[in-house]
Amino acid sequence: MFLSSAAKPTCTYAPTRSGKVISDILTPDYTRTVMYDGYRGYGQEQLPKATFGSCLIHIRRPFIELVKGLTLKNNAQATQAVKLLSRVFHKEKNLRYKTPADKKEQRRKLVKPLLDAFYCFIEGIAYPMHKLKDAVKNALKLKDRVYQIFEIGELPLSNNSVEQSIRPSTIIRKNSLFAKSTAGAEANAIFYTIVQTAKLNNLNVFKYLKLIFEAYTRSQNLDLKAYLPWSPTIRKFAANKITRIMKWGISPSS
Repeated sequence: MFLSSAAKPTCTYAPTRSGKVISDILTPDYTRTVMYDGYRGYGQEQLPKATFGSCLIHIRRPFIELVKGLTLKNNAQATQAVKLLSRVFHKEKNLRYKTPADKKEQRRKLVKPLLDAFYCFIEGIAYPMHKLKDAVKNALKLKDRVYQIFEIGELPLSNNSVEQSIRPSTIIRKNSLFAKSTAGAEANAIFYTIVQTAKLNNLNVFKYLKLIFEAYTRSQNLDLKAYLPWSPTIRKFAANKITRIMKWGISPSS
């Protein structure tokens, strides 16, 4: 599981994906926003005070799969749905803003009409059948959560950035089939957190790890705050030369 707040991600280990896991991590008093892919285990029952967003890419995916299997693609309803969502993503990508409030206003003005057009189209499909029915049903079920992007400027349109961050752990899992220790899994989660936090703060991961390990071997009474990825000293010695712009519009040092 991967929970991200600006450039401060946290990885944690759990043996299941049950709703109790996220409730235990965030607690039922959590009042901020949860971005997720539509998984039923994460909802208001587990986090009654939270606001939920939903990933538009996961909503689009079933329509894309339908298009791939079509012989006559141009006039298909699934094709039209994909085209309408593509306009949403294109407009979102080209928004210009300085603050979350600016982004919210830009979305309301430029993105919302396009997303409205998508939902108007799929709501007008008469008697969708089979997989198209499932795709439409899923999109409509998550509509209210998707529309939170027009209320919360910081909320991303998709959770792709998070999925890309956990991809290395997914790949290495195939090489760790026989590592059955829970303590080992928890240790992995700690290292994933350190590495991903370093990346999101535009640090050279090797230099950062080398620096903190060497510092630890020299002293047992470290001021840990001085070695966090956003520390000016750390950034001086371990920052990448080329600054990477964060997708959600927040600088690495925020």
